[in-house]
Amino acid sequence: MQFLDTINIALKLSTRIPFYFRSQKWSPKRLENYQDLMLQRLVRHAGKNVPYYRNLFKTIGFDTGTFMNRGDMKKIPILDKETLRTHQEEFIADNADKYGISWDTTSGTTGTPLKMIIDHSTRANYYAALLRSYNWAGYFFGKKSFGAKSYFFKTGKVHFKRLLNNYRLDSNKLNEKAGIEAIAFLNRVKPKFYHGYPFSLLTLAQFALNKGIAMHLPDSIIVYGETLSDRRRELLESIYGCKVFDFYSLHECSAMISDCNNNKKHFIEDFAFHEVVDNEDNVLDNGCEGQLIGTSFYNYGMPLLRYRIGDTVVMDDNPFQCKCGRPFRIVNKIIGRQNDYIETADGKLIGNVLEHTIDNANGVIMSQIVQDRMNHVYINVVIDDSFNDNSGAQIMKAFRKRVGDEMEIDIKVVTELEKTAAGKTQFLMSKLGHKYI
Repeated sequence: MQFLDTINIALKLSTRIPFYFRSQKWSPKRLENYQDLMLQRLVRHAGKNVPYYRNLFKTIGFDTGTFMNRGDMKKIPILDKETLRTHQEEFIADNADKYGISWDTTSGTTGTPLKMIIDHSTRANYYAALLRSYNWAGYFFGKKSFGAKSYFFKTGKVHFKRLLNNYRLDSNKLNEKAGIEAIAFLNRVKPKFYHGYPFSLLTLAQFALNKGIAMHLPDSIIVYGETLSDRRRELLESIYGCKVFDFYSLHECSAMISDCNNNKKHFIEDFAFHEVVDNEDNVLDNGCEGQLIGTSFYNYGMPLLRYRIGDTVVMDDNPFQCKCGRPFRIVNKIIGRQNDYIETADGKLIGNVLEHTIDNANGVIMSQIVQDRMNHVYINVVIDDSFNDNSGAQIMKAFRKRVGDEMEIDIKVVTELEKTAAGKTQFLMSKLGHKYI
């Protein structure tokens, strides 16, 4: 990101942080009015300035001038990832430069590569909403913290981010030796707040238990990037002796869910508009389980209206009855990514972060990584006509960046991905017994 872009986002952030700390105190009615206004502006912008939506609205006979509120969102067809993948340029607003352009990529739960613009306003709002969610978990800016996630450090395993007072462990390098060194480091610097992937934090704690080493315990932990099962939450809270908070978001910035200080999950509804639909795309009422559909209020550079995220959520029967008093609906459960993990020859244990190994591979519709031997994996890919030799080389390069050069890798072109014995299609499968918990 360019220096001027960073300054622009920082200036926006300085106004959005106070907004998010105020809006959590709104009444439900005031929040609804805000959502209606933001959606009205976004839909009219998309119909005027975004080629895909100009054509779509003309085809279905939808007049954006008649759009009034959240209820009118049902008039717009749900957007699938495959449509976005194959028509990416059509989603870029004609005046996207006005909003600031920075590109991001994500692979999604089945490895479908997506490339999109996240404009400056969206980034500022994302960081501000994230900071508020972290605050619910006991974090404040400058609090000494420790993060365990995929940082891709060129040298070393733990780096210090002075501005954030944050010590950061690169989970790509997490084997027993690196874990023991990191534990000794944590015992020395004693961070008060931990954050990162559940799998990485569990792995770190397991190394300490195996060696009988005492480990510094934080005041609280927030986790993200993977589905937090009840078992994983129970293990983390038991081992680390503190409350664990779950934070859910995605690169597309179309949805956000976070635990409040009462450990109730909430849609972050001043950041995005969330819908839950059944298999026929009918919007569901409270208390139901269905597919999550999201619309960011702020991404005018590349709007995604009613975006099908790919995860399933369970709504609460009484969505506004949380003791925290915030106006955001309660989500009982997120049924998302439940992947196994692989083990490399040098003892590194790698989980969901491998989803990003195919981010820039052309022609990949879906992909799946399977480990069948200690030193061998194969990657199943469902492709279209744009897949070529260079696509395979891109996958190999990105994969080796995470697992090293010793692992044997094969790429297999398939018509469908493998399923588990339970009939689930996981992105990451282990045939060595390294199963999701």
